[in-house]
Amino acid sequence: MSKMLLCRNATALKADGELDEDAFRQFLQRFVDARIGVYLGSAGSGEGGALTADELLRVYRIGVEVCKGKVPVNGNPPEKPTVRETLDHMKIAIEGGVEIVNVYGPPGWHAFRPTDDEYAGFFDELLRAVKHPVAIAPNPTIGYSPKPALIADICDRHHQIVAVNLVNQDDDYFIALKDGLARDLELNVPLTGSLDMLLLGATGVIGGELNMLPKTYRQYLDLYESNKFAEAALVYADLKRFNQYVAKWRGAHPRWIKMMMKVFRMPGWGIRGPYRMPADDELQKFTEGLLRLRLPEVEELARSAGITTPV
Repeated sequence: MSKMLLCRNATALKADGELDEDAFRQFLQRFVDARIGVYLGSAGSGEGGALTADELLRVYRIGVEVCKGKVPVNGNPPEKPTVRETLDHMKIAIEGGVEIVNVYGPPGWHAFRPTDDEYAGFFDELLRAVKHPVAIAPNPTIGYSPKPALIADICDRHHQIVAVNLVNQDDDYFIALKDGLARDLELNVPLTGSLDMLLLGATGVIGGELNMLPKTYRQYLDLYESNKFAEAALVYADLKRFNQYVAKWRGAHPRWIKMMMKVFRMPGWGIRGPYRMPADDELQKFTEGLLRLRLPEVEELARSAGITTPV
């Protein structure tokens, strides 16, 4: 079975922050061309937490229009503290026509850390009301990291769960989760450690970092699948250098993604608060560092924007 690439996609916005539907279609087409599945409406890279219900529905419908039947098209609603709010957001994604809806579990706001019973109870209550295919994401960025055995138990009890999307989890977590599962599921992993986890049976690679280098990620996975592991490792190293560089402008993905879209003159670079586009001198510094990475896909974006790469 072929391995997958999946992106938690940015949402194209106009300079005034309004949804830019034409730019979003162009943006998504890049993932169709690179054979990368999409997760739409993410609270992080997709700025989903700053979108209204009507805007989220439109984002899902545009994604389905552009991507369905070509690459997987899924929804990634923002995490919410209650089952009721989570279900409301899931219903928007399902109405929008996505294939799978990703759920994070209750966020660790105000120092909340669920017990195992509270975490499992959240999914038990939620999934009694949802029969649509679901992915779950034990993502530490929501404030805590559920035990692999707990995730495996929830997946084994609820067969509408078809995938687990791991972010910021290492191969120890992956191995423990895989060992604990009583049935086969899609297990998608972050770039970091993915060479090992793909060999150990991971289904694919997922993340927000794919937004700006879809061709390079496709090259990485194609080399892996062709058993050209030494060459794949070189591309992996390039991707790690890129991710380490843009991490200086993180806090979450939207800032650096929209910075990169703006400096390379890609439509849809608008951003919503609380994020703000940095000043021109900061954008210049950011661009110069990107070009020093000497990544072919970055240089291609620079040429398209009329930016001269350093000698």
